[in-house]
Amino acid sequence: MLWVLKMLNNFISYLIFGNHCKYCGELINFGESLCLRCKNDLPRITGEKCLFCGAGKERCRCKKAKMKYDGVCAPFYYEKTVETAIRRYKFADKPYIAKTLAEDLAETVKNDFGQIKFDFIDYVPFSESQKAKREYNPAQNLAAELSKILGIPVCHVLVKPFETQTQHTSGALYRRGNVAGAYDVASNTDLTGKTVLLVDDIKTTGSTLNECARVLKIAGAKGVYCAVAALTAVQREEHQKETPEL
Repeated sequence: MLWVLKMLNNFISYLIFGNHCKYCGELINFGESLCLRCKNDLPRITGEKCLFCGAGKERCRCKKAKMKYDGVCAPFYYEKTVETAIRRYKFADKPYIAKTLAEDLAETVKNDFGQIKFDFIDYVPFSESQKAKREYNPAQNLAAELSKILGIPVCHVLVKPFETQTQHTSGALYRRGNVAGAYDVASNTDLTGKTVLLVDDIKTTGSTLNECARVLKIAGAKGVYCAVAALTAVQREEHQKETPEL
């Protein structure tokens, strides 16, 4: 009986507001979740993946560079439909897209990290200055939705006491230096023996995730695994210029 009422409610909503593709927002038929273009154009990461960078083996360029986190997973590359969706989520005040991204991310976490028991979820934090400028933290909303699906609690211990420069167009070496020392954990935080699922919206070089993982492990975390909605393809030249972190 409940499913009948839910279906009726959905149909009435469709008659009033229409049904929209969960990624691009295009009007679609009742009962569908994706438009035809998104069905054919979602840049999913498939096949064998690199645990170090999260990319498919055919697009991996990380050369297994050592990072402080223990693994990273993502359902998509940051391109095409997914790039548009994430930009709408972050910059066009569309916070509801977090639920859509979290649904796909949850499936990836189950598939890639299914054997790992996480104690809690945390997310890449905003500085006080960022909080004042932005309506919401995309990573925070994504973590909250992921928590509902996976049944893993959110425990926010990471803080960002220092402001950093925008990194959108910066190279890997600059990114690493820009975030060094920018993150910390809350005072008197003891994470001894804990395994953390660290969430962010996008991974580019991994510098931000790496710095967050570093301070979590200093606080005692046994393992830090990262889950992001999408990752960008890092150019081979960038890695050739870098010395893997020891």
